[in-house]
Amino acid sequence: MTLSVVLVDDHAVVREGVAAMLEAQEDIEVVGQAGSLAEGNALVDRLLSTGVNGPLVAVIDVTMPDGSGLSLVRSARERSKAIGLVVLTMLDDDSSLLEALDAGASALVRKSAPSEQVISAVRRAAQMPLEFSASGLAEAMRRRSDSPQTSLTAREAEVLKLLVEGASVAQVGRALFMSPSTVKTHIGKIYEKLGAHNRASAVIAAVRLGLVADNRSSRGLSGSP
Repeated sequence: MTLSVVLVDDHAVVREGVAAMLEAQEDIEVVGQAGSLAEGNALVDRLLSTGVNGPLVAVIDVTMPDGSGLSLVRSARERSKAIGLVVLTMLDDDSSLLEALDAGASALVRKSAPSEQVISAVRRAAQMPLEFSASGLAEAMRRRSDSPQTSLTAREAEVLKLLVEGASVAQVGRALFMSPSTVKTHIGKIYEKLGAHNRASAVIAAVRLGLVADNRSSRGLSGSP
């Protein structure tokens, strides 16, 4: 059975190179390409709605001109448990790896990896879309478990910054290309890590811990999420 792949990357040369590599495999067909997050969202939504012959895998870059590719990973995973989601990135840090895991990705592969590793990740994602794999995962998980509970992920820090600035759940979602339910999930994790029970107490805790600057003077923050 043919495996269908879509590529989402703002660098055309990278897309074409990955496409040629995958198309050289008898069991893989590249059925679409996108050069921005908006185009990628539209493409994935269309394919999930209309369906494809065989498994569907999206290979998504993290750094896009109009937002983070991980927001596409989150929204695609919310829509489908069956789609394979491979994050392909130049970044080599725990934060990107763990955020890909938290977003619901099937795998993370660095662009410096051998082509065989990319192909293997795509095939594995098609077969086991909900089982995350990445080089260095065990070490990153250990470092996260050893870190203080008040350590926020990069995404949680972005959400917290917007909350401090007075943004609503809907505004945070639009700014970070996340659904309201995903925003609320991040807020819940922030509250848990900070030992807070509402927005005001979370901001106070974050300022006390030095996670954000104190910009509350004219915000009139309420206790709502």
